[in-house]
Amino acid sequence: MSTHLRFAPEILIRLGEELIPHPDLGVIELVRNAYDADATRSVVQLHNATQPGGTLVVEDDGDGMTAEEIREGFLLIGRSSKPGTPDSRSSRRRIGEKGLGRLAALRLGRRVELVSRPRSEPGVEHSLAIDWSDYEAVRSVEEVELEIVSRPTSKAAGTSLTVHRLKQGFDKEQMERLARAMRLLTGFFNDEVTNFTATLIAPQFEQVSSAVNHSFFNECEYKLEAHLDEDGYASAVLYDWRGQVITRGDHIDVAPDTSSGRLQSPLRYQAPAASFELWMFLLNKRSFELRGSKRRYTDLRPWLRVVGGVHLFHRGLRVHPYGDQGFDWLDLNLLRARSPELRPSTNTSVGRVSVEDPDGLLIPKTDRMGFQENSAFIELREFARSATDWAARERKRIRDSERLGKPAPTSPSGSGPSVRHKPPHKVSTDHSTVTEHEGQTELLPLAPSPLIRRQEPVLPVVPLERLLYRWLATRGILSSALAALPVAEAVGAAESQALTIAASAIHSESFGVEALDLNEAVKRSLSALRPLLEKQEITLIEEIRDESILVAGSTSDLTSIVWNLSANSITSLAHANDLDVRSILVRTGIAGDRAVLEFLDSGPGITHVDLADMWRPGVTGEGRKSTGLGLTVVRDAVSDMCGRRPVVEEGDVSADAYGELGGATFRIRLPVLPEG
Repeated sequence: MSTHLRFAPEILIRLGEELIPHPDLGVIELVRNAYDADATRSVVQLHNATQPGGTLVVEDDGDGMTAEEIREGFLLIGRSSKPGTPDSRSSRRRIGEKGLGRLAALRLGRRVELVSRPRSEPGVEHSLAIDWSDYEAVRSVEEVELEIVSRPTSKAAGTSLTVHRLKQGFDKEQMERLARAMRLLTGFFNDEVTNFTATLIAPQFEQVSSAVNHSFFNECEYKLEAHLDEDGYASAVLYDWRGQVITRGDHIDVAPDTSSGRLQSPLRYQAPAASFELWMFLLNKRSFELRGSKRRYTDLRPWLRVVGGVHLFHRGLRVHPYGDQGFDWLDLNLLRARSPELRPSTNTSVGRVSVEDPDGLLIPKTDRMGFQENSAFIELREFARSATDWAARERKRIRDSERLGKPAPTSPSGSGPSVRHKPPHKVSTDHSTVTEHEGQTELLPLAPSPLIRRQEPVLPVVPLERLLYRWLATRGILSSALAALPVAEAVGAAESQALTIAASAIHSESFGVEALDLNEAVKRSLSALRPLLEKQEITLIEEIRDESILVAGSTSDLTSIVWNLSANSITSLAHANDLDVRSILVRTGIAGDRAVLEFLDSGPGITHVDLADMWRPGVTGEGRKSTGLGLTVVRDAVSDMCGRRPVVEEGDVSADAYGELGGATFRIRLPVLPEG
C-alpha cells in the first residue's frame, strides 16, 4: 500500500502563530511581499484593531498573481519561487526566501480574503478565502478544499489581502512598533532610491514620520564611511562636521589581526560586498553653537530615540531587528564601556550597513528575526565593528596630537587595498615593546609574565587619617551641596535622613585597603543617593559591567568618589533652567589594564574653569556656591589607589566639558587587580 506524508492542522499553529513573536512582524512580511511583487506602494490599514476582533487590510499596486501563481506559490507553504528568479520585472532584487512569512501573517486573524489582479491578465481578478475554523474539524490540512474564483474587473493590477477577526489587538506599544517598522522599512537617509513607499494609516505613523523627517545628519560631529568590495577588501574614510576628510584607511588599517590585536597583512573578509556609514553626534548645546547651527540641539535626542542605532538594509529594505532599540548587534555600547574614549553609542549615533548580496550568502532566520549567524554574516558584522575600531583609533590619535600641540600624522590614503610586506621590528625593553613601523616608533605594553600573574597583588598603603579625612570631607561637601540647592527644589527631611543613615553605615572595616569589586561598590553608593535623585526628578542610568572588576582601595574612598561626582552633577542640573532632560549616567568598564568609572550628566557642561586646574582645592566654576574640594577629594583618592601617581597629568582623572549626554563627563581610571 502506498502512502504519503500528511500534516495535522496543528502544524499551522507551529508555523504560523508561533513563528513570529510580534504581530507587527507579520504585517511587515506582507509589505515585503508587495515589494517583491514590484509594487511602488503598499498601504496598511487597521480597523477597530485596538482590541481582538479587528480587521487588517494590506493593499499594493504590484504585479498581482494569476490563479496558477496563487495555487503553486501563495498556497504552497515552505517553498518560494523567488530564489530561482532573484530579480523582479523591474530588476528589483527579491528579498523573500522561505515562503513561510506570509503564513504567520495570515494566521493573525480567523479569516483571510485575498484578491489579486495580475498585470499579465488585464481586466481579470482572482479571489480566495480561507476560514481557519475549517481546519479545526479535520485530521490533515489536505482535507480542506479551497476555491479560487476568477471574475472580470476594471481595476488596475495589484493585490489586496484582508485579515478578519484579529486574534489579538494592537495596543499602543504594538502600534508604535508597527509605525516605526513601517516608516523605517525603506530607509530614512534621504538618498534611498527604492521606488517603493510603505504607509500605515494611523496617527502613530504620522508621529513617527514627523520625528524622522526632522533629519539631523548634517549636524553630526563625525561621519565614518567604510566599504567592503567584492574581493573582501575594506577601506574607510573619516569626515569632520564640515564634511571635510580627516583621514583615510585602507584594508591593512581597518582589518585587525584577531589573534594578537595588532595589525598584520590580514586575510580578506568572506562576506558580500557592503557599505557602512555611521553618523556620530555630540549631545550638547555648545557644539551646535560653535558650528553656528540653526537647529535646536534639544530636538536631536528625540530624533535619535526614533532612528538611533546601526540598521541593516538588505536589497533595499531594512531588516528587523538590527537597529531596534535594545538590539546593539555591533556591540557599540559594550565596546564603549570597555574603552570609553571617543566611541559612539547607540544613543549618540545613527548608522546603516547596506548589502545587496547577489549570491544569497545571508540567510534569513525562520522566525524572521534577522539572519542566521553563518560565516558570511559574522564576517559582515566583523567588518563593521573593525571600521568603528579604526575610527576610534584615528580620533584618539588626532586628539592626542592636539593635546601635545603637534600636527597629527595623516594615515595612508589610497583607493585599493595594500599590504605591508616588511614585518615590524620589535625591540624588547624592561616594561614594554618598542615597535618600529617605517620610521615610526610606538610603545606597546607587555602582558605580565606567568610568574607575575601568580603573585599576590600588592595593595597600596594608605594612612588611616587620610581615609578618615576624605570621608568626613565628603559628608560635609554633600551636605553643603544639598543646602545650596534652590529653595523650590530643596531636599526633604526623609532624603537627608536616608543619606545620614547611609553615611553612618560606613564602619571601621571600610577604612582598610583591600581588593574590592568596583561594580558592587558603585552600585551600593548609588543606591543611597537614589531617593535624592528621584526627589530632584533626575533620571539615574546605570551601565554597570556584568563581570566583576577588582581594584585595590577602601570602601570609604570609592564611596567618596561616587558621592562627590554625584554631588557635582546634582548641583549642575539643579542650577540649569533650560533642560528638557535631567539625567545622570554612571558607567563602568575596562580599558587595557585600567578599570574605568564614568559619570555623565545632561547639565550645561563645564564652563569658566580650566579642565586641569579644577582638580586643585578651592577652584570652582563661575557663580557656583561650593567648597571647591569635591574634585580634590576625588583626585587624592584616585592618587592613593594608583600608588600616588600624578593622576591628572597621566589621565587617571579626566573630564570632558561636553560629553555624551550634553553635559560634563568625568572619567576615573584605576589599576585592575588580577583575579584569583
